[in-house]
Amino acid sequence: MRSRIATILSTTQPRARWLTLIALTAILLILAAGIFADPSAEGAAQGQPQPLAAGVDMGIINLTRSPLNASYNLGTNFDIVVTVQNVGIGNADLAAVTMDNQIDIRGLTFVGFVSSSPNNLFTCGALGTAFVRCQNVNGVIPPGTTEVITYTVNAAQLLDNITNAVTITTPLDMNAVNDYLTDPNMFSISGPTATPSQTATFTPTFTPTASLTPLPSFTPIPTSTYTLTPTFIPPPPTRTPLPRPANAGQAVPIPPSGVDMVVNRDNVNVRLVPAIGAEVVGFVNSGWLFEDVQARSADNEWVRVTVAGQQGWVGVPVLTLLAGDLNALPVADPRTIPYGGFENPRAGLTSVTSGITVRLRDSGMRLRAGPSTGYPVLANAPRYTIMPILGRMADNTWFQVNFEGTLGWIKLEEVLEFNSPDVFTVPPVDGIVADALPFSDNTYDSYVDTLRLLLARLDIAKVSLDEIRAIWTTIGLGGQAQCGNFPAQPSNFNIPTPLLATFNPTLGPISEDFNVMMAHIRDSIRLLIEACSFPQPAAGSVGSGAVSIGLESANNADAIYPGLRQRIVELLPPDRQLTDHECLFRFGNLTQIIPRLLNLTPVVMRMDSNERVLGFCFDGTAGQQFRIEGLRVRGNITPQFTVSSFNDPTSFIASGRLPLETNYVALNNILIPETGQYVVIISDTSTPLDGDLAGDLAVMLTDLTMFGGQAGQGIALDANGNVITNPNIGQVVITAAPIFMEGTPSGMILCPSVLFTCAQLLSCEEAQACLAAGNTSLDPDLDGLPCEENLCFGG
Repeated sequence: MRSRIATILSTTQPRARWLTLIALTAILLILAAGIFADPSAEGAAQGQPQPLAAGVDMGIINLTRSPLNASYNLGTNFDIVVTVQNVGIGNADLAAVTMDNQIDIRGLTFVGFVSSSPNNLFTCGALGTAFVRCQNVNGVIPPGTTEVITYTVNAAQLLDNITNAVTITTPLDMNAVNDYLTDPNMFSISGPTATPSQTATFTPTFTPTASLTPLPSFTPIPTSTYTLTPTFIPPPPTRTPLPRPANAGQAVPIPPSGVDMVVNRDNVNVRLVPAIGAEVVGFVNSGWLFEDVQARSADNEWVRVTVAGQQGWVGVPVLTLLAGDLNALPVADPRTIPYGGFENPRAGLTSVTSGITVRLRDSGMRLRAGPSTGYPVLANAPRYTIMPILGRMADNTWFQVNFEGTLGWIKLEEVLEFNSPDVFTVPPVDGIVADALPFSDNTYDSYVDTLRLLLARLDIAKVSLDEIRAIWTTIGLGGQAQCGNFPAQPSNFNIPTPLLATFNPTLGPISEDFNVMMAHIRDSIRLLIEACSFPQPAAGSVGSGAVSIGLESANNADAIYPGLRQRIVELLPPDRQLTDHECLFRFGNLTQIIPRLLNLTPVVMRMDSNERVLGFCFDGTAGQQFRIEGLRVRGNITPQFTVSSFNDPTSFIASGRLPLETNYVALNNILIPETGQYVVIISDTSTPLDGDLAGDLAVMLTDLTMFGGQAGQGIALDANGNVITNPNIGQVVITAAPIFMEGTPSGMILCPSVLFTCAQLLSCEEAQACLAAGNTSLDPDLDGLPCEENLCFGG
């Protein structure tokens, strides 16, 4: 089959090759239906082991931690304790039982093996950085044996709501129910508090003072040694500069907000950016007072605060407003908006210089768009770079500098040397306003190009998703993991900050969903790679728990794909203006305009060895019912029909085939799941590529909803082989009209409808044509003469 498909793809005309890919997928999925029809019967036929009461059944009966805390401090150690038992009545062979715990996704690292008691059957070790693997090493495990396995891990990453889980794998163990166990008690890994806990109070005058990080000593540098010539580096000539801010180059203080808020519960996380799950930079307890809250998120769910010299974000529900108007705060987000906002941005391009300078002594440094690691990197300054200092934060933890014309922020705690102690007092607090934002290309062109790149990346990732899902499905049905040639792991896509800021309501959710989908695909692929790093016995060694996790990750990605793709496609302009009878269809990296099927309007198309695949589109509304009819007018074609959404062309909602035994097929009651555009792929790959494939095919779309879900046959052939339509297909009478086919002699249809009665026909010729087309009711005495009473008198 593989060589046949490869030959088809290599010889098919380029413009139809991409449609052939979808068509082949349709055929393969239809063939695969037999595989999933009765897995138990197939397993028995191939001699695969079936569940036996007398078999081996290693199971996990308990999973816990010691100490059993709800939260562990960052950097502390604790033990994972797993209890396993052979609950079957057969021995588990030596070195055959393995237990795995994926720790990297849970913010943990492996420290060491503690014990296996009481029989010392297992030992545990790290498998790379992702897994802890425990394996029996001291003999067979008899029935009824219970073993408690303990190993130590380190809380290495700040995370919330962690659920631990382990998987056990035993050859010939057919009871998968107890092969995977989840710790019922979730836990978190928390960082140190910003300051020692304060006594809870809601008094507005209470102001805990965070101690500042001691300033590093500076090494004075003689001014004459380093002479900085300020040089404004203009943007490339192809750029179109954005309007210059009114306060460009000036030190404009950020006014106090007058908004005071107090924390109303303990253990509140302070996050790097305004998002659930974002990095935690500290936490505060009930009674902590935030004076002069600086900004709010666009959704009013977060506010920006400063704790111990670090900007962070706290959720509004855990705060109580004491003073000021929360809605009057400026909107900010370090991921999309430069510090100071777009009217007075404190990052971008600048020509301002200063006599107070900083020198990077031992290493390079990232230049950011604001005084926090949550802001994007604008440039990377190499070691020994000297930069003018143009601003600072009030606590002197961050400094604003000019690096070769780019205005940005650097962190004090990096290795620095200053040329003057005035650095801590003279530069203006909050810095100066930039001459322009750091991005000044044609924004709309970049927006469209970014959407097109996102769409291409999305379709490439879909290939990896389909591959990894098929692999996990095969393993889940009892097959062995096929290792090597793993699907490509898609990477995240980071939209440039200024572009994301300009179109944030549109691009922000798209970027987030895109990266979440990519993460799900990578998780599924990496789990397979880890599984393949273990020895693969003949019966396969991937446990049901791993299969479940792998398929769940793939399904999570697949749930995002259709809607995400539709949103991107709707935002892209067509390459040319489409007519009302055309659709712009994309699959993979290719795009093609295909004809639109209109209700009750047949079309006739040619198929041959060079044109094996046809594509059509139609519009559907959720809940509508359609029918697609196919009529072989002439030739030896036996096309396959598939119907799917534009957004997920390989997930079919209907399929059918036109065999040689008949010239008519109907795909009835096609229920539309969601409003949008749908694609009909018609393909014929049944004949050899060098064979004689040729024929004409008539296709008609019918909206069954307008006929109550049922309608008579819509198209047929008259005695002369011309396509005719049924004017009485439902309760609505439609006037018949002649149909002409490209490449054939013109001629008027002689049978207006195969459902007409003799009283509706106008001549004996029409009656004979309708009889030949299959309307036997015109000849009740079966003598071959239709409508003898009013049209064909005496033959």
